[in-house]
Amino acid sequence: MAEAKKRGVYKGRPKKFTDKNKSLLHAVRLFEECDQNGMTVLKICDITKVSRSTLYKFIKRRHKK
Repeated sequence: MAEAKKRGVYKGRPKKFTDKNKSLLHAVRLFEECDQNGMTVLKICDITKVSRSTLYKFIKRRHKK
């Protein structure tokens, strides 16, 4: 594994939800508008099929930028 890491080949599994994932972006949009639409995080996650932890991690990472 050490040799593969040196060559840049060993990087682990690719991320499923990135900045370009439509369902994640939809979930973030719904989350940011939850005051207007009255949706809970669990409802948003159920609709978009994005886990609660993934949604919170993405939002936290987005606000750091």
